[in-house]
Amino acid sequence: MTDIQAWPLNIDFTIAVQNPHLCFVDPELKQASTAKNSRGRVLLWSGNFATVYKLTKGNRSWAVRCFTRIPQSDVQQRYRLISEYLSQHPIPYLVDFEFLTQGILVKGEWYPILKMDWVQGSEIDRYIGEYIDDSQVLLRLDRQLKQLQKDLQQVGIAHGDLQHGNIMVDSEGELKLVDYDGMYVPALRGAPPLEVGHPNYQPPMRSSKDFGDRLDEFSFEVISLSLRALASQPNLWETFHEDNKNLIFRQNDFQEPELSPVFQSISNIPDDETRELCDRLIRRCHGEDRQDQPEQPLRRDKLIVTQYKMFLVLGLAVFAIVCLIFWPAKKNPSQPQPPVTNIPTNPPLSSPSPTNPPTPVAVAAPKLIPITAATLQAKYAEGQRDFRYVQLTGNQGDRIQGQDFSNINLSGSVLERVDLRQVIFKNANLSGIKIVKVDLRGADLSNSSLVDANLSFSNLTEANLSQANLLRANLSQSKLVSALLPKAELMRSNLSEADLSSANLKGANLVLANLRKANLVKANLSESNLGAANLSEAILDEADLSSADLRSAELHLTNLSNANLSSANLTAAKLVLIEFAGANLNGANFRNAIVENIGSIEAANFTNALNLAPNIRKYFCSLASGNAAETGISTKSTLNCLP
Repeated sequence: MTDIQAWPLNIDFTIAVQNPHLCFVDPELKQASTAKNSRGRVLLWSGNFATVYKLTKGNRSWAVRCFTRIPQSDVQQRYRLISEYLSQHPIPYLVDFEFLTQGILVKGEWYPILKMDWVQGSEIDRYIGEYIDDSQVLLRLDRQLKQLQKDLQQVGIAHGDLQHGNIMVDSEGELKLVDYDGMYVPALRGAPPLEVGHPNYQPPMRSSKDFGDRLDEFSFEVISLSLRALASQPNLWETFHEDNKNLIFRQNDFQEPELSPVFQSISNIPDDETRELCDRLIRRCHGEDRQDQPEQPLRRDKLIVTQYKMFLVLGLAVFAIVCLIFWPAKKNPSQPQPPVTNIPTNPPLSSPSPTNPPTPVAVAAPKLIPITAATLQAKYAEGQRDFRYVQLTGNQGDRIQGQDFSNINLSGSVLERVDLRQVIFKNANLSGIKIVKVDLRGADLSNSSLVDANLSFSNLTEANLSQANLLRANLSQSKLVSALLPKAELMRSNLSEADLSSANLKGANLVLANLRKANLVKANLSESNLGAANLSEAILDEADLSSADLRSAELHLTNLSNANLSSANLTAAKLVLIEFAGANLNGANFRNAIVENIGSIEAANFTNALNLAPNIRKYFCSLASGNAAETGISTKSTLNCLP
């Protein structure tokens, strides 16, 4: 490599690349043209160690990386070893590259460059920003990243600098990795890394001694947790994302995770997988690797304890201030004392600062107001509609069954031992209500708001919940037999072990819903959105899932016998130990689906199935018998199995 005392500046490289036929010796680059903007200025992308230019010849483009500082003496040897190893272990996420010692001519001297195939697409942070309100896209990215991590680990490769600028989403929606300066391959074992990666994606204790095949584990978990959190709470993007710097985490979050507003926000997300990932990342921040050390108590508990201590201290401070304010009033009884109500006892989790957005102060919930059924009915008849935070405990002789309470506001209330059969709560505000083990058979809750409501163990047989908002509602072990839920909002709702047999859920939004062990026999889920839903051990025998969106859904030990999955989207779905006997999969999309240990596909119809990978088709063919599907054609024929 040429030993140059005065290394070229960015402007020097930029001037040179405007004349490819003069500055390059590589025959392809020599005949290429340099990409420019509408004003005729050269397009460039600057990083810590290199400036990248786009060169195009015909329908092919390359990224030319010009080093902005003198590369280490062994950089050419490193790239040679990386190239040799990748040629023996090709994976689809990496692009072809070539290190050229005599790369670019600048001011009469040759300097090295890296020539890589150009990836047409978006950096992952820009892609996330574009789809921030589409949880399915974010969860699909998470699934793809997990597969990418698995594939890298299988061949002993680590990228070394996984971050938003080095992960691209191409025009087909697939992931590509760029910038291999910090890459580890087995041939580099024992060598120090060229870099230690972007600080907003690396563990706080990473040093130049860390260089091996497990180098990416922390970065993968940072990105995965960011995606899962954003899929649940997209507002985190606006609060914590900084353009071209991070997704939602910063280096200081990893240094003191118990005081980090990002970790504290995520720790409250009601999703077990997200919380487990949050706990694991916090342990890694403290250097506690579960694969190397015994299981430690969840660090999220420490978060809660820290918050509690802070709340207690500020609560005492508030109490002291109140005492000082009202002490003179006690000495002068004739002076009226103002009432003190709803003093906020929960402080902000951190002081507001330009780099640390304030967290809203939590205010204690109002005390429940006891009310009788008779009083509720009388006041409603008089025109009152606001009954927030009331507690209604039913007594013998109460006659609420079949009553019309349309447009009532019972948000935050508790209803116990009340007969609500055929009651009308149309357009009602029931957000946060708790009506556990209540009889709601035949009730009309259409267009009502039941956000964060607790209806577990309740009987909602034949209830009308059309277009109701059940966001994050708890309906575990409830009875919803033949219930009407078309176009209902059920995102992140808990329907585990619920009986939804023959229920109408057409067009419902069930993204991230928990339907584990749910009974969905003959349920209508056509055109519903089940993106990333948990359908493990669910029974969907004869269910209608035609045109349903099951992208990234979890189907483990799920019974889909005789189900209608025609035109269903199973992209990136996990299909393990499931039953497909008699299922109609005509036109179903299997792109990137994970298929393992299928129980039976007897008499299933795979006509016009899309993106059925050759290995999956071969696997299905090995399971298929000559028995005919409902179409009268054998399953083998619908799979186009070779004789």
